[in-house]
Amino acid sequence: MGKKTALLFSVLLLAAFLFFYMNDFGKGVIPETFVPGTFSEEVRRAMQLQAGALGQLDTEEVRLCFRGEELACDRETGVWYLPVDMDSGLWEAGDFTAVGGEIDVLPLQDYTLLDKKTVVAGGQKVPFFAWKEKERMGVPVYVVFTGLPVVRVETGADLDVDTVFAGNVVFYSACSSRDWTVSSGFEAHERGQTTRAFPKKGYRLNLITVTPTGVVNKNPQSVLGMRDSDSWIFYAIYSDGTKVRDKFNIELWNAFGAVNTPYDVHFGTHMEYAELVVNGEYRGLYGIMEPVDSRQLAISDQEFLYKRTMGRELSTEVLDTASPEDYLSLQGMEIKGKDGYGSRTDWQRFRDFVEITEAEDPEFVRETGKLLNMENAADLWLYLQMLYGEDNIYKNMFFAFKKEAGGEKLYLVPWDVDLTWGNIYTDQKEHLYTVYDGRKAEEYLEWPFMDRVIALNAGGIRSVIEERYRELRGDILSDGHMQKLLESCIHQVQDSGAFMRDAVRWPDSHHDGNYDEIYEFMKKRMIFLDKMIENMDEQMQD
Repeated sequence: MGKKTALLFSVLLLAAFLFFYMNDFGKGVIPETFVPGTFSEEVRRAMQLQAGALGQLDTEEVRLCFRGEELACDRETGVWYLPVDMDSGLWEAGDFTAVGGEIDVLPLQDYTLLDKKTVVAGGQKVPFFAWKEKERMGVPVYVVFTGLPVVRVETGADLDVDTVFAGNVVFYSACSSRDWTVSSGFEAHERGQTTRAFPKKGYRLNLITVTPTGVVNKNPQSVLGMRDSDSWIFYAIYSDGTKVRDKFNIELWNAFGAVNTPYDVHFGTHMEYAELVVNGEYRGLYGIMEPVDSRQLAISDQEFLYKRTMGRELSTEVLDTASPEDYLSLQGMEIKGKDGYGSRTDWQRFRDFVEITEAEDPEFVRETGKLLNMENAADLWLYLQMLYGEDNIYKNMFFAFKKEAGGEKLYLVPWDVDLTWGNIYTDQKEHLYTVYDGRKAEEYLEWPFMDRVIALNAGGIRSVIEERYRELRGDILSDGHMQKLLESCIHQVQDSGAFMRDAVRWPDSHHDGNYDEIYEFMKKRMIFLDKMIENMDEQMQD
């Protein structure tokens, strides 16, 4: 009797499982990945339809979707882009369809039989057949499975002409993610200084919503796994031939400097690679970055954030005689989080800092010892020495003045760290203002302000630097850890197929892919730093 009961229970359980499985299947629930050979029948049917077609369908009629999400398309080549997990050898399951439902999409090749990682890295165009039954017409279309996220921008502007524009944007993460798309309206403008001369532009997109009455509101969104923000930087990565320097350096800073503060906020940025498509035109590889702003650093109404954007000599005399709206051109400074250029009162904290830099040694030691967060100052000095980041000494740096119980403290945050690891600035446009100089690996990077702090040992900075370097060198800045981090960045741009596509799209950009230069520079630089820190007291007194 017990055996019969158990058997009956098992049969009922199986029936219930089949009922719910079939019910879910009927609702469109699909397996997470495909098994090899999934599309053998679909390929056969696609070929039959192609052979019997009465004519060719206009590709402009086709708007390809995956799992119901319309994909980004380069119209000139008839290629759609689908981001996938390039580290998994399994093909993500899902239906390819077309917007409107009048066009069927069938594979002309069973891509589930192909090695996924090879297809992604090689940028292989997988053929599909778009078929319109009503007209008995079809056309081959192609899908590139990319290992990076994709961003699709639709705007009425011409980005080769217009520097300010608006429209709609979709961010696509790997389609294996549950919520893999984020959409929003936006307003945008070109950004960058030297890079404005390049054909591949950088942008700042501000996400918005617009009410039926035309009211524009900010629309903060988390994109590509980064924080909620209504503002996003699109970095064009044009002059760096490896396409990894910024990403690698950001990850390094994030591993120690961005988190080494008394605050539960991120004193830096995050960056994720993506491929950009605008108005049906492939625009190449970009770095999507969080802005370093008042929200990122939790700057209150009583605190201040400034940014150095140009290399200018700082002077209290200039600050006192010029109007705040002239500070950018005269001092290379801008204020963040204030309307316009801010008032003189808004600039007072920075003026006080400049006055300290002009003071005699005893006052300089006393005031910098009180003002600087020495752990942050030590981290940034080590960071820029390690990278040989000469472009970040007189510009590309944020100054955050935070109110604390013991008095106001200054925190320094780096930005735009592409001229590093041997890449230095040149005024020659034909070299995209960048050349490589391996000799810098064994040269001290002069930073007048911090050189003076260290030489005078303000706030006991030398011991802070020595202890911090020993700690980091055994872990985050160890040769092995840094090599793995660099390899991860190279993997993203190379094995995703994006480096190759960007080189085709922008042939006048740098695409040397010379990673050996970075490895060799890094090796020599760390040996140089080991010796310098070991003999720091002697070196800083010379």
